Amino acid sequence: MSNSTGSHDPEPSDNKVLLSAVGWLGVILLFGLVVAVAYLPNRAQSIEARQAEQRHAIRASVVAEQQRIANSYDWVNRDQGVVRIPIDRAMQLTLRDLRIQQASSGIEVLEEDGY
Repeated sequence: MSNSTGSHDPEPSDNKVLLSAVGWLGVILLFGLVVAVAYLPNRAQSIEARQAEQRHAIRASVVAEQQRIANSYDWVNRDQGVVRIPIDRAMQLTLRDLRIQQASSGIEVLEEDGY
């Protein structure tokens, strides 16, 4: 007689096929994980990121040079006697000259802190 209980037991070959499919899926996922771990930290920087770093470096050097020029003494033209002086000193001298000019012309003189 036949054994008909109504349930279908998978044949051993069906189990082997399922196990093989799951195994291959695991191998593919493991390969993808290895590639991701090996590639992502070592991937090349994008062109935009490199250009941004270069722009920041150039800007920093330009700003540093401008600060050095704005805060130092130097000859602009030695033959004509033209010099560069720091901005703070130039403002002090300009205020001094304006106060002298105002005092000599009878105009009310600015306060020291009244720019």
